[in-house]
Amino acid sequence: MRGTINWQVTEVFKSIDSIGESKHEAKEQARAQGAKTWEDLGQAIGTHGYSTRDDYVAYSKDMASWVKDQYGVRDITKIQTHHAEAWFRDKLENGGRAGDGISRATFDTYGAAIAKFESAITKYCETKGVERGEKISLKEVRSYAKAELGLRNKDSRAYKDPKSLVDATPGKYNLLAKIILESGARISEGGTIKADQLQGVKEDKDFKVPVGVVKVYGKGGKPNELKMTPGTYAELVKAVEAGNGTFHINQGNFREKLAEAARITGQKYEGPHGLRWSYAQRTHSELQKIGLSYEASLTEISNRMTHERSDISLHYLH
Repeated sequence: MRGTINWQVTEVFKSIDSIGESKHEAKEQARAQGAKTWEDLGQAIGTHGYSTRDDYVAYSKDMASWVKDQYGVRDITKIQTHHAEAWFRDKLENGGRAGDGISRATFDTYGAAIAKFESAITKYCETKGVERGEKISLKEVRSYAKAELGLRNKDSRAYKDPKSLVDATPGKYNLLAKIILESGARISEGGTIKADQLQGVKEDKDFKVPVGVVKVYGKGGKPNELKMTPGTYAELVKAVEAGNGTFHINQGNFREKLAEAARITGQKYEGPHGLRWSYAQRTHSELQKIGLSYEASLTEISNRMTHERSDISLHYLH
């Protein structure tokens, strides 16, 4: 397909537009044709409500735009399972207002939307005679979400040995791993850094040691400064120069390399966000060692991680 991402998504959803038709009758017909599970029904019937359709279109646009930015896929009929899985993992790790992940209910809503998006693409391709590539399967990411969300807010996601994990992360991906572990950055903040964000080496106001500073904008456009060791900052400066003014790492590829590093070092893979957990726990301890109270340390961590409220940081300290 050609055209903007928003136009393409809107266009394919027209192929399953069933507003004004009976949803009950559509389900009965789908069952008569062999649909047995809720997933079967979802794939067989169209969209029957304005608000539901609009939500599904909005979520699908979000995913398709993200995939375009991360993987350069400009034709939505070429979106594959691994693209969708990478988007879902980003939502699970960095979604929500605070950037700390999404609830099971929100994930299920996203899942329903993308399943319907897949149905819309398939129907569009069949109707228009367009060649369809690999269909989007959500089986693996649903299993991952079930396990991951089942543990959220109960067990720590910090890595047991984050340094060995980072050391085992190869090549250019090693730099991003160090940035996240040392600064507490979200992958979206550390994964793309431009020359005008580099602020030089300054003194950390709490620890009174030199740190390299990178200006970023967190969730909701909130300004923040990533603080890392001078050595890592020097590496970043060189990487920005080598990238003609931009350091950029594909998030999906980074997750794959980090997962492999976790396997090599015998640790459970907790995603890039697990490094953020490790940062929070280490920094909380170090801040208290230099004299900050528990509450003051919590507030400072929240500021450094661009949380709106200090209590949001509590679940990182399990």
